[in-house]
Amino acid sequence: MSTDDRTPPVDADFLGNLDALTRDLDDIEALAAAALSDEPIDQATTQRLAHAPTGLRYDELTAHNQRRREVEAWGEPEIADILDPVALAQLEAWRAAARHPWEGGDFVVVGAAGLIGALAALYDTRVDATVLKGLSSLKNSDLLRRWEKDSARLPIDYTGPKFGGPAHRVRSAGHDIGRFFTALNQVRTGTFEGTWWDDGQRLVTRVTTTRSGLPFAQAPELHHAIALLMKHWAADFVTPMSLPLPGWTLLGDMPIRDLRKFADAAYAGTNTGDGLNLRSGLLTPGLGMLATELVIRTHTHLTAYNSTGTPRLEPSAAAKRTEMLLAAHTAAGAISLSKTAAAAITGETAIAARHLNVPVLLRVGTLALQVRSDTTTRAQAGTPSWTQLLTDEATTWTLPEAITLADLLTDA
Repeated sequence: MSTDDRTPPVDADFLGNLDALTRDLDDIEALAAAALSDEPIDQATTQRLAHAPTGLRYDELTAHNQRRREVEAWGEPEIADILDPVALAQLEAWRAAARHPWEGGDFVVVGAAGLIGALAALYDTRVDATVLKGLSSLKNSDLLRRWEKDSARLPIDYTGPKFGGPAHRVRSAGHDIGRFFTALNQVRTGTFEGTWWDDGQRLVTRVTTTRSGLPFAQAPELHHAIALLMKHWAADFVTPMSLPLPGWTLLGDMPIRDLRKFADAAYAGTNTGDGLNLRSGLLTPGLGMLATELVIRTHTHLTAYNSTGTPRLEPSAAAKRTEMLLAAHTAAGAISLSKTAAAAITGETAIAARHLNVPVLLRVGTLALQVRSDTTTRAQAGTPSWTQLLTDEATTWTLPEAITLADLLTDA
């Protein structure tokens, strides 16, 4: 090929030319191996290689190789036949790690999924009211009524001085699923334990009887205590006040008074059940997040099935799915932050935190880290440089083989 020709595109003709070149190289290696082992040399192959046309333009080379393909009945070129096992494995690894570009349908799906998540964040109070209505029907079920009766008179329900009122569940560890072992210990010992502050001093209250003087129920056996605690939490979860967010009651133990007031006010809300709790803070916003995930995951797995016959995603396709999820969830997260800020400015103060879509924001953070990790993986699995390719190929030849081959072609 003349030196002024530009690099041809990687198309069917290029693959055919590469296949022809691979066959010539195989013949050359076979001749060198025969010469080194004193075996008979194929003179026809030697003559063909010695008199191969040179100085061809790319289109002339393509036509020459196509005639050879037809005369010698090579069949259609296959990349698997051209590459050696090592190179083929490298190619497959690179293809698996390479980034899949977005297609038109991907943008449409991300837009639809993002809209679902954004609407769920925008109308979070209405969605939460619907969820509460559904949970209220569970509260009246025979099962929940039985659980509520079984777990009655537990110490975690103490509502005496400093710990009473509609928001009593946020004033001690007993209803905090993030402080499971502390709550469990109260059930096992039959002793309520809570902290309160007076003039900057942290005080601890321990009570073993109800306000009417009856001893609290207790369950020393571990399995019995766990069963009672789970039943009690389940019965409380379906009520309007639900349960505090995991770990939220720890804010009430902090020495900063404004932080304690914020934790109490955010959970209490302005009306019963409209504050920030386990239902409104995790379950309700989680529904929108799950809907977004379902739309995008269904799309990506169906696309993979249509292309490969299996819904399993290659690493490159999984990386694109992560990008799509990040884009869609970011829309919902942006609406959540905007609504929280707007609510705080317009007077909701502490309870504006109920609009903060914690699950989506956490999901956005983890997805951003995954996208960064995928980018690093692709960079590490990139194609080798021309220098590296030359070095790798040059090492496959030894001086005796080169001398023997040169003598062989000179004699021809």
